[in-house]
Amino acid sequence: MTAPGGSPDTQDDPGALVGAAVRARRTAAGLSVAELARRAQVSGPFVSQLEGGRSSVSIPVLYRLASALGCAANDLLPLTGEVRRTTRAGEGPRYRVSDDDDEGRPPQRSRLLTRTGEGVLLEAHHYVIHPGDAEQDWFSQSGEVFVHVLRGALTVEFADGTSTDLGAGDSLHHEGDVPHRWVLRPGPDGDVQPVEALAVVTAARKP
Repeated sequence: MTAPGGSPDTQDDPGALVGAAVRARRTAAGLSVAELARRAQVSGPFVSQLEGGRSSVSIPVLYRLASALGCAANDLLPLTGEVRRTTRAGEGPRYRVSDDDDEGRPPQRSRLLTRTGEGVLLEAHHYVIHPGDAEQDWFSQSGEVFVHVLRGALTVEFADGTSTDLGAGDSLHHEGDVPHRWVLRPGPDGDVQPVEALAVVTAARKP
């Protein structure tokens, strides 16, 4: 998922704009590319490509970069100037939640429903996940997470070894700083169906 040039993935993941924000904050913090890469658990070449606008970024990696830079993920996203944002059905930028895997399965994606930019404290994501999609990467971010399942069944797994099963109509409110991910699970009929869910994330702000 690389470079500007009008591909759908580049339009969905504004790598050039995210990269500029990452570079500005890294420079202000006095961090080298190698040190930021170490803190964010990514490679140095990836950071260089992202800062140069030659790579896009998935949501889990965006959260890790924000944590390493001491800011919220929204602070790294392009500023949408309106105070009141209306997102119509089917609108909103789509971001990768996982990468293509070795089996060639497509990445999971979420659609961002809220405005972005420095100082925005809330994110709302709309997910439609299919059984054939690649597995979701682990997430962690400061703040809180609220998940509501609209259809299908999934398990929210936490890196501490706990998990919560959710079905259509179920909700979960949890802390964001424990790594977590979603895994599709069979429904009452034993089949794994697509999952549609809404996730709302709030950023934790330092006083």
